[in-house]
Amino acid sequence: MAWKMVLQLGGMEPIDRLIRRIEKAEVPLREEETRFESIKEKHTRREPLTSEETNLVLELAKKAEQWEKAVESSARTEPEQTLPGC
Repeated sequence: MAWKMVLQLGGMEPIDRLIRRIEKAEVPLREEETRFESIKEKHTRREPLTSEETNLVLELAKKAEQWEKAVESSARTEPEQTLPGC
């Protein structure tokens, strides 16, 4: 993934983009919500993220992308195409 290479080189902008994407997607983070908020605060203070924190942001960005695709797909589905009771 191109983001990983840039992140390994110390680029800050990709993390900014990933964080914004996660927020924009409004994906339910559940148990990861607290960690994500902590990572955002740390990044805002320009503190370096650990590899674990970076990996979490990457995972959440993937979830956000999948969430957005599911929302788009759901929006395109006509009501008569859905199964009754689902």
